[in-house]
Amino acid sequence: MKVYVAASFTQKDDVREIYEMLREDGHEISSDWTAHSPIRPYDQNREMASQYAANDMDGVDACDVFVLLADSSTISTGKHAELGGAIMSRKLLEKPQIYIVGENLGESIFYFHPSVNIRKSFAQVREEIRTR
Repeated sequence: MKVYVAASFTQKDDVREIYEMLREDGHEISSDWTAHSPIRPYDQNREMASQYAANDMDGVDACDVFVLLADSSTISTGKHAELGGAIMSRKLLEKPQIYIVGENLGESIFYFHPSVNIRKSFAQVREEIRTR
């Protein structure tokens, strides 16, 4: 299966560890945003911001499983935009399976959308997608 993991840019090392586990299980990463360079402020790096945004949403569009890490102390607008894309894709195409992982569930009302599955840890998600 193709998997996309959304998180704050400050969590990229955690996401890389998750990617490694997913690859060990035979899954594919639909888009690896952890390789992106820091480009804030975005308005001063418009071309790269446009490319990154398109690549990331293409990754959301291509995934079978979407995972958002909700344990960051840094609020990220990017991961929430990606979540919106995943929810709409689920509504229209019946994919991806959507998971919110973590305890910090107060960041977004959309964590409670009917299409979303909330899990306390990535280990729970990993086990569920292993058996699919």
